[in-house]
Amino acid sequence: MTACLGAGWALSIPVVLTGVVCTGVVLLAHWVIRQRAFPGRDSFILLHLGSLWWMAAASIEMAAQGADCKVFWASMAWPGIISVPTFWAIFLWQYVNSVRTPIPLRGVLALAVVPVLVWLTAVSNPWHGLFYGAATAPLSAEPGAAIRYAHGPLFYAAAAYVYVFMLFCMGVVLRAALASEGVHRRHYLAFVLVTAVPWIANISYVGFGQTLFGFDPTPFSFAFTLVAFAWLIVGVRLFDLMPVARHLLLEELFDPVLVVDSRGRVIEANPAALKLAGLHEGWRGQPLRDWPVLGSDLQALLGGQVDTAQEQLLTLTSAGRYFEVRLRAIERVSRRGRALLGQMLYLRDVTQRHLSELRLAEALAVSEERLRTISILHEQLQEQALCDPLTGLFNRRYLDEFFERERIRAQRDQIPLSLALIDLDHFKQLNDVHGHMEGDDVLKGVARHLLGSIRGSDAAFRIGGEEFLLILPGADAGEARRRMELVCRQLAEHPLPTRGGARYVTLSAGLALWPEQGAGLDELLQAADAALYEAKRSGRNRVCALC
Repeated sequence: MTACLGAGWALSIPVVLTGVVCTGVVLLAHWVIRQRAFPGRDSFILLHLGSLWWMAAASIEMAAQGADCKVFWASMAWPGIISVPTFWAIFLWQYVNSVRTPIPLRGVLALAVVPVLVWLTAVSNPWHGLFYGAATAPLSAEPGAAIRYAHGPLFYAAAAYVYVFMLFCMGVVLRAALASEGVHRRHYLAFVLVTAVPWIANISYVGFGQTLFGFDPTPFSFAFTLVAFAWLIVGVRLFDLMPVARHLLLEELFDPVLVVDSRGRVIEANPAALKLAGLHEGWRGQPLRDWPVLGSDLQALLGGQVDTAQEQLLTLTSAGRYFEVRLRAIERVSRRGRALLGQMLYLRDVTQRHLSELRLAEALAVSEERLRTISILHEQLQEQALCDPLTGLFNRRYLDEFFERERIRAQRDQIPLSLALIDLDHFKQLNDVHGHMEGDDVLKGVARHLLGSIRGSDAAFRIGGEEFLLILPGADAGEARRRMELVCRQLAEHPLPTRGGARYVTLSAGLALWPEQGAGLDELLQAADAALYEAKRSGRNRVCALC
């Protein structure tokens, strides 16, 4: 600092230009501070402060007339020289990855360590000469002449540190441009061009000795960068479009959204997800399974075989709510294949809809049960309408329908069809002597005997008090007679159980053959009735057929 005490000062066009740029940087920083939070906002402000330091030191260096004073202010510029690419890299990374979390104070202090060390090394150069060499001298003997710097090993070490961050900047924006499409790709390609300008300026100065106004052009290139960003901010509304769009798509969603990395840690969550879990801070990086309310259920869902193309129903057991979960894999595609970086989980609250579906399903189940009951009752009523309630045999109502169906089938297949009209012998006498209750037992016993004696294609009917009718499809006159005689004989040989004891019962039967003895049911019944009368007249307990 003492080197500047006796030095003169001169106001020149480069000094005025640099002062104007510094004023612009201050105004731009003030405008950014007033903007709503966008990704990397704090880093962008620190970038402005670093650039302001650098440009202010450069302005003072150009205004100084003494060589030692110029070298001193060149050394004073190094905190800004180191800070600008450092915070530029952090800003680009935060902006591309939509990170709005401010850099903690300890992080800022850690990033300030290297700039301070480089600064101390530069200002202490007169004692060690490792930053600027002994050949550092004015370009001419004129007052205020620019300095030609002979760079030492510590200068190149500091430059290498800066280049690491600049390489990182280029990598971030190139990767973002390649991963984007359409307007977003053009958006990030503008980042690439803006980021490349300081690169070109610094390499031309360090490698080829190119200067601007006899001075390092790098701070002026960063001034161009800030002007370009000012145009992007004010003209293209760069910081309005992308962050506000992300804000609308993520933060303003009523449905919870989570981003989980490949290790199952939550790295991003919108306010709806935080509200559901009841979290406010300290959640970033926390394992998903440890999240309150939804963590364990979501982790169980992710642990199973999940089809990412289909929505999965998630039941929050601790909250009694239902969500449809849509999973989207976040992958990096390279020549080696796809690498899973994480997953985005979109939860849509379907509690009311699901409860409505459950109520609807319950109502449908009740309706189906009622319909089943009605069907059973209908079948029972139909059976009661077509069956005799005492014996369980078909009644006269079903006789016409069954006979007509079998007649059509017999006509189509050219097969015989026989009828057997049956009457119990002396049944009136049994009722008079033993009572109607035992008579009913006898009728039920005869019905069981008939059902046990016929085939599956046959049918047994009760058509009167003690009168029965058998329809025997496929049986000709000879077969019908043999089968009925067997029925008659077995009934006579085996007593029927009744409430008054075992009773022996016999029957008489008359046969009729379709179509020889009638084409219709009435004609056949008349023929069978005549044969039955003949069996009764001939002594009962027998089968008769009239030719």
